Amino acid sequence: MKNSKHIKLIVTISLFALIANSCKDENDSYYKPDIPIFDQNVKDLVDEINADSLEKKVQWLEDMGSRFAVNDDRKAVAKRIRDRFISYGYTNAKLDSFYVSLTTRWSQTYYTWQYNVIATLEGSVTPSWVYVMGGHYDSIIGNDGAYTTAPGANDNASGVAATLEVARVLKEQGFNPQSTIEFIAFAAEEFGLYGSTDYAEKARYETKNIKFMLNNDMIAYWPVSSNNMRVNILDYNISTEIREKAQDYCNLYTLLETINDNYYQKYSDSYSFYLNSYKAIYFTTDADDPYYHTINDVTANCNFEICKEITKVNCAMLVDYNK
Repeated sequence: MKNSKHIKLIVTISLFALIANSCKDENDSYYKPDIPIFDQNVKDLVDEINADSLEKKVQWLEDMGSRFAVNDDRKAVAKRIRDRFISYGYTNAKLDSFYVSLTTRWSQTYYTWQYNVIATLEGSVTPSWVYVMGGHYDSIIGNDGAYTTAPGANDNASGVAATLEVARVLKEQGFNPQSTIEFIAFAAEEFGLYGSTDYAEKARYETKNIKFMLNNDMIAYWPVSSNNMRVNILDYNISTEIREKAQDYCNLYTLLETINDNYYQKYSDSYSFYLNSYKAIYFTTDADDPYYHTINDVTANCNFEICKEITKVNCAMLVDYNK
């Protein structure tokens, strides 16, 4: 009888384990790298990130003259970015419009339509889970000349270029992610994070399952006199783990040194995600840009080696979480 009870107990436990396993939350079966380790397949994709390609994208954005958020051509600018995504094979690339009141630094108020640009790489296993990479595309300088000339190469053509570059590489290399990746160029950041706020609030309302957001803002200035390249990875109290993993990815796949200084964490698009309870981190170079918000923020004053390395971190994270 003892053995019979023992057998029954084993069968009962086994059946319970089988049922429990079949009822697992889908998050339990999802690959999440607790401790990132080197993966040659990830490196092969990351190594496709190209400094010359990034430079050409930044120059292309600079050549638009100004991407000032209240310019008459703001929709045309958004369409050009959308069309670049489409040229990479993202036929679902779209403008996501929203209406907002914007007041300039010289006290002019505009009621305008603004346009986020979104391109989606659909997930093959858990498409309802979403990873976001992005940066704002609008630019500004410190006076009303922004209407005609606001090149915004580092701030923030660099972040848009990084987003476009990762989108290009993943599509060209045929990467098939487990979960959905959204590449976003945000509008009207310089006026108060309006584009990312609109997106994040809509996402929260729709209960969108965003796993994390990678924000890139001013990632292409680094003094040529400095040998070491250093990225500041800002986080929030709900995304410390993501930031720590980003530092691990820097060590595995880039030449970057890392720091974590959160002084400016409220001043870029990642903050909108945090305010809506989404995990987000924010990449920026650890250097004061002397050309910030001036007509001299041009491609020629950017460093595309550090831009490439920061772009590689983004790519590594998106790939490793979705392989």
